[in-house]
Amino acid sequence: MKLLELHLLQSFPVTCLNRDDVGSPKSAFFGGVPRARVSSQCWKRAIRMLAQQLSQERNLPRFRGIRTKEIAAKLHEILTHRLKDSQKAEQWATVLADRIGRAAAEGEARTRVLLYFSPGQLEAVVDRVFEKVDLDKLEGSQPAPAGRRAKKDDPQAALENAIKEALRALKTPPEDAADIAIFGRMVASDPELTLEGAGLFSHALSTHEVANDIDFFSAVDDLQPQEEAGAGHIGTLEFNTACYYRYVGLNWDLLSDSDHLGTLSATERKQVLDVFLRAAILAVPQARKNSMFGHTPPGVILGLVREGQPLSLANAFEVPVRSSNGYLARSRQRLEEHYALLRQVFGLNPIRELWLLLDTDNITPKVGTRVETLDQFITQLLEGLPNE
Repeated sequence: MKLLELHLLQSFPVTCLNRDDVGSPKSAFFGGVPRARVSSQCWKRAIRMLAQQLSQERNLPRFRGIRTKEIAAKLHEILTHRLKDSQKAEQWATVLADRIGRAAAEGEARTRVLLYFSPGQLEAVVDRVFEKVDLDKLEGSQPAPAGRRAKKDDPQAALENAIKEALRALKTPPEDAADIAIFGRMVASDPELTLEGAGLFSHALSTHEVANDIDFFSAVDDLQPQEEAGAGHIGTLEFNTACYYRYVGLNWDLLSDSDHLGTLSATERKQVLDVFLRAAILAVPQARKNSMFGHTPPGVILGLVREGQPLSLANAFEVPVRSSNGYLARSRQRLEEHYALLRQVFGLNPIRELWLLLDTDNITPKVGTRVETLDQFITQLLEGLPNE
């Protein structure tokens, strides 16, 4: 397995990046002490959204995946351009959405579960339906709801087969579904549509012990009479401050196979990876983005291109970092020492081994090469991947 891996240390001031069911910052016990935590799902969402934005800015429409229960709305938009009758377009959008993800109720457009497809995949389904059937000229009853077999003498039986054939288009990732190839897709109602993601993501854990704090806040009523004392509203919310370790990996072999981005050239796949790596490094979860503003970039990034099994460096912090002078510098030392030990003991021999550090000291890592800019970091990492 050829892997591209990022090991990141990232410090945040007052934030609540990822909330639990009662609104508190998520946490976990590790090494016998409570740690701040941000779930992988939370950070993946931020990465996916930023990757879409960066892809659009570069006029590289690769990251266009849509995750929704309202997939019929997108199908209706596509069908409206193909059918003369808007009402018929709405009916067929509902039918196709039901076939893809099962309607929440019979005749309802909304599906039971979230579905993750790209516009190109949905357009391919519509194209294949039209290859078999002219929906503009089709008259008669709609196909039976999903899960029911059409009767042998039903004149719409041929249409059932056409729809079933058309849905196979969803299994072929088009050029606008790079995000689905990386993040994966699960469709419980149709396991054949499930796609293993080439990306690997850890939950972010603080490198040190963290206890949540409580912020008491009040809001003033601008029109409250002067003789009345007190605030218009008071409340509390929880926050923390932490230096997180997080891991992002990518299985290049899986990404390059025929079920993922195998139809793209190696150069095109590297263009996809350039966008993905920038998003993985720069994306920040958006919770309380306006009231706490946690947009801080990583302070330490170790980038590896190597062959073998994925490797987490979280155990560098199994004994929590203790410091009265900031956590980032000490966490970096722990990360470097732990990686150097694993490298020696397990005979790791990376193809690329790069550090990107934000500090005022001219630190020379014990292993690997330090680069000065994000552009250099990404360019040199990608040079370590195959060109075929």
